[in-house]
Order: sequence, then structure tokens, then C-alpha cells
Amino acid sequence: MSTSTTKPVLAVAKPMRALSSESLAMGLVFALTLTVVQRALGGVRGLMFCRMMSDQELGQWSMLQSVLLALAPLAVLGLPGCFGKFVEHYHREGQLRPFLRRISVLCALATLVVAASIVLFPRFFGDQILGDASQVVLMYYMAATLVCLSVLNFLTTLVESMRQIRVVSIMRFVSGVGFTFLGIGLLYWLPNGSQSVAIAFLLSCVLGILPAIWYLKRWQIETHSESVTHLPNFEMWARLAPYAFWWWLSNMIHNLFEFADRYMLIHWTREGHEVAQAVVGQYHSGRVIPLLMVGVAAMLSGLLLPYVAKSWADGNIAKARAQLNWTIKFSAIGMMAANVLLLLAGPFVFNVLLDGKYNGGLAVFPITMLYCTWFSMATLSQDFLWVSEKGKLAVGALGTGLLTNIVLNALLIPHYGLWGAVIGTTIGTVATLLLLFVANARHACPPDIGCWAAVLLPLILLLPSTFAVIAFAAFVALVICTNVVFDREEKSQIVDFAKGIGHKFS
Repeated sequence: MSTSTTKPVLAVAKPMRALSSESLAMGLVFALTLTVVQRALGGVRGLMFCRMMSDQELGQWSMLQSVLLALAPLAVLGLPGCFGKFVEHYHREGQLRPFLRRISVLCALATLVVAASIVLFPRFFGDQILGDASQVVLMYYMAATLVCLSVLNFLTTLVESMRQIRVVSIMRFVSGVGFTFLGIGLLYWLPNGSQSVAIAFLLSCVLGILPAIWYLKRWQIETHSESVTHLPNFEMWARLAPYAFWWWLSNMIHNLFEFADRYMLIHWTREGHEVAQAVVGQYHSGRVIPLLMVGVAAMLSGLLLPYVAKSWADGNIAKARAQLNWTIKFSAIGMMAANVLLLLAGPFVFNVLLDGKYNGGLAVFPITMLYCTWFSMATLSQDFLWVSEKGKLAVGALGTGLLTNIVLNALLIPHYGLWGAVIGTTIGTVATLLLLFVANARHACPPDIGCWAAVLLPLILLLPSTFAVIAFAAFVALVICTNVVFDREEKSQIVDFAKGIGHKFS
């Protein structure tokens, strides 16, 4: 149900300063500036991890990190996913405090139950995640990290929903930079590679929480005197439960999609768990840089969602559609500019910086960039469906892609190993992206021709590097000289925006 029918109360006339939003454009400029620095350091961190760890240790960390990133949103039952949609609504009704309090309590209890399960049954989880039941200590670190990561994700989503892009960007920046320096430092001083990185990841989550605590304390002080309207418990959960369920299911499928190929490599490789972990380490080396783009897309999706939700709540569907399509096109061009440079730098990175330890990662590097770019577009494409309360369609698209991925991995991994995993994941990603575009088109958000051109653009990564550079240059010329990707009105708005940015910074 659209929030456009919500009846405003006094809080609308005198909005909380803590919820006074930044403009989407200026907020994204600030966020992307910090994100570029953070992701550059993240790339350095990933390469240093590859250099300082064996492929087996790298495979252990790859699996552990994937499970943590998958479990954290599942442990909180998908409830923080409601923030982007409902914080604005309950703020306007003067019911934000009880709404947040109830969700916080339930999320905390659910997370502690999952963490306690890992502590009580470490050998079972070690066997399932790593194919090695002896990794008990690593499972204890995982349980502690899960709690801290869940808190960090909860606070990040909450502050995002308040449209405080700068605070969220600082949280991510502090956490990412902290992980880089702590991880490299602990790898240098401690002997066990995967445990060292796990400790560093735990501490970086704690660092990322601190800016949110500072902001929310100030928000409490500023809004302490505001009256709170009674929020019926049943009414709240009746409205949230369907949305939270589909969001939880979407998160589960999304993370399984990202995790399935490596999990199947661990359990379907016939040479034993040590060889399987090494294969996953090779795969991780080929994904470590492309996955930075997926992280940027997830950040953009989280930042975009509250703005699209507000446009939807205001009844301005055309603006919501434009916000989504613009973001897809701009992000695709930006990611492909980075991809082409990485394609040229790939041999140097793998053969020189990584000492030739990861030839398997170098072989699959172009294809991992291809499917990570498509996966990033799919992540952005979901926003309109969630705002229009058609989240089950997003879940259906992801589920179809996941099923395709699993079936192809089951058929290909026993015969082709790493290449089978990469091919299966690529085809599953294409299926997801196309289904999301079709679903958007059927519900008032058809991708324009520029979006379809952006979808086809990553295919140039399958060309030799020189031809890929030429093809990308031709696409940029198409953008500048024609109205195929951006029409005349959009180009005019881009020029105005650039002038505004220049004026702002001057």
C-alpha cells in the first residue's frame, strides 16, 4: 500500500532536524567521493590479503566472510529492510520511537540466538562452511563477528533511511579503512592467516558502529521533547510482516546466489577439503577486485531506496522511475570505465603484485568482472519493486537466477571445476537481471533504451583488452554525440547538475 495516503501530523510542519534529508545528488557526490577512496583501499587490502595468505587460507576467509555477510541480514529476520520504506511514514505519524524500539529488541534477540548456536555447535558449522570440522576457534570468532556485523548493518540501514548519506558514508569509510590497516597489520604479526583477518573484520565492525552512535545520541537529544503518538502493536506488525518476510527471503536468496558457487566448490570438489579450499582461494583472487563494484552498487541501492520511496509516497512515479534509470546508467558507465582499466592491468596485478600465485584467478578475471557488473545492475533494479510493494517479484527473479545457478553448478563443477562455477554464476546472473527488468517494465518503471545499452556494454570484457578499450571509447562517443543513452533533457540536467556541483564546492 502506498504511503501517499498517509495523513501528515504536526511532525511534518516542523520536521526533526535529524531527519532533514540531504539532496540525493549532493549526498551521492559525497558518498561516492568517500567510497572511491574506501574501495581503492579495499582493492589494496584484497591484493595484500592474496599476497600474504596461502590460497587455502584465502579460501577459508572467503567462505567465512560470505557466510557472515549472508547470516547477518538473515539473523535479524529482514526487519531492518523495512526502514527504507517505513521510517518516513512512522516519522510523519509521530510513531518513530516505538517503531524502532520494538524492531531493535526483536533483532537483538534473534541475532543472539544464531550466534549462540554457532558457539554451541562449532564443529557442525565448521564442516558445513569449510568442509573442515576442526576449525573450532575460527567458528568462535565468527559468532562474535556476527553480533557486531548485525549491529553495524542495523545502524547503517537506519541512518540510511533517515537520508543521512554523509553519516552512512563515514561509517562505511571508517569500517573499511579500519579493516584494511588492521587486517594487514594482524597478518604481519600473527601466524594464522584466516584467524587474523577474522579478528580484524570484527574490530572494523566495532569502528564502523561509532559514528552511528554519535549521530543517534544527538538525534535523541534533539527530539526528546517531541510528543509520541501511540502505535498499536498489531497494526504495526500486520503492516510490516509481509514486507519484512519478502525482504528477508530476498536477502537469503541474494546471499545464497553470491555464495552458492563457492559452497558447491567446497563440497563437490573430489580431491578433499584442502584442495577445495585452495580452489576457492583461486576463485576469490579473481573476484576480489570485481566485488568492489558489487559493494558500490549495494551502497547506491541503499542510498537510493529512501529517495525513490519518498517520490513514490509523494505520488511522483515519473521522478521515482527517472531516479532509478539514471542511477543504473551512470553506475554502468562508471563501472565499465573501471573494468576496462582493470582488464589492461590484470596481467601485471596477477603476475607481478601477486607473484604468479593465482593463475586460476587471472584466467577467470574478465568473466568475474562481467557477471559482477550485471549483478550490480540487478541490485539497483530491485529498488522500484520494493518501493511499489512488489518485492515478491524481486524475490522471484532472484530465486529463478539462484535455481539456474545451482543447477548449472551441479552439472558443470564436477567436470570443469572453477570454470564450471564461473559459467553457471554468469548465466544465473543474466537470468536474474532480465527478469527484474521485465518486472519493472510491467509495473510503471520500464527501462529506457539507455538502460538496455548499459546492460549490453559489459560484453566487451570478453574481447581482448585492446579491442575492449576501443569498444568502450566508441560507447562513450555514442553517449556524447547522440541521444541514445541520455536524451536531450537528461543531458541538460547533467550540465546543470555539474554546474551546481562546481558552484557548491567553489
